[in-house]
Amino acid sequence: MIDKGNIRTGKLPVFKFAVLLIMVISILYTSIFAWINNNVQLLPLTIDIFLTFAIEFTIASMVYGIITLVNQWLPPVIIRWWRYPLELALIMVLSFWVLHTIHLLVRDDMYQLSAENEAIDYRMFITVNMAGSFFIYSLISSMTLYQVMLDKSKQAEKLQKEYAQVRLQALKSQVNPHFLFNSLSVLSSLVHLSPETSERFIIQLSKAYRYILEQKNTDLVTLKDELDFLDAFYYLLQIRFEKKIILEKQIGSEMLDWLLPPFTLQLLVENAVKHNKMSAARPLVIRIMVSEEMILVVNNRNRREETVDSTGIGLDNIKKRVSYLTDHKVVVWEDSTAFRVGVPLLKSKQS
Repeated sequence: MIDKGNIRTGKLPVFKFAVLLIMVISILYTSIFAWINNNVQLLPLTIDIFLTFAIEFTIASMVYGIITLVNQWLPPVIIRWWRYPLELALIMVLSFWVLHTIHLLVRDDMYQLSAENEAIDYRMFITVNMAGSFFIYSLISSMTLYQVMLDKSKQAEKLQKEYAQVRLQALKSQVNPHFLFNSLSVLSSLVHLSPETSERFIIQLSKAYRYILEQKNTDLVTLKDELDFLDAFYYLLQIRFEKKIILEKQIGSEMLDWLLPPFTLQLLVENAVKHNKMSAARPLVIRIMVSEEMILVVNNRNRREETVDSTGIGLDNIKKRVSYLTDHKVVVWEDSTAFRVGVPLLKSKQS
């Protein structure tokens, strides 16, 4: 999943570039205007350049501040076209007030004009600088959005690499050499005791590994496919642990087309087996059910006293993979008697 942070916050490098551009435009615009009016005198020209830059810098600061404030007031998820007219309207109103104030306080004192020329100068001053306000807003907004696009592209590339690593970890956990070694050890003992059971064991083992190979590059699978894989995996566990482990499923047929990351249920079942003691008198009971668009895996707790080697890619791996696919979180509840994990299900197109 991509960063949900504020995607329209103006960045300081953008503002610095805008100020530099304003400085260049102030020099060029004022010089050209003075040349057209045959009034190229160093002191008046310098004052005009400084005044023009000061006005446009004030407007740029105001634009930058308004964009930032609007972005803070409105939630980041509200990114709609009407944000731009809202910002622009606010900027134009404030720009007019600022320009009107500057004209009254500064230009009237600097330029002693007749009433007619003063009216013309006022209209030109307001019009040109209002156009400058629109240009500055467009510049800062465009550059900010362009920077956001670059940041999002980099973030998406980073997330894609991270997700590939997480998927690889999930795949490695399925082809764990310890699991394969245990399965082959069980098979070797079954060959002499029960050829029929050995054959069924081989079929389920091949079914499990076929699923692993088929889903190694898949982001989502249906709950039905995941449950079929879990049945094969549970059969292998039953042969190994006999009546020490019980798997109960309570899932309606209407939920079988919903989606979740592959190997999720198997990892949770394996996690329960790894961290809990079990016996025929007190078996490990694992219940799988659906509640409020979440798949719940619940097991009774009987923690092992000895330290269990852990790859650290079980529950954490599931959380990471889910976080890349949906905003909903994996939920974990635990107490002295039970351990519960809720994994959000995603609705398929057929659901």
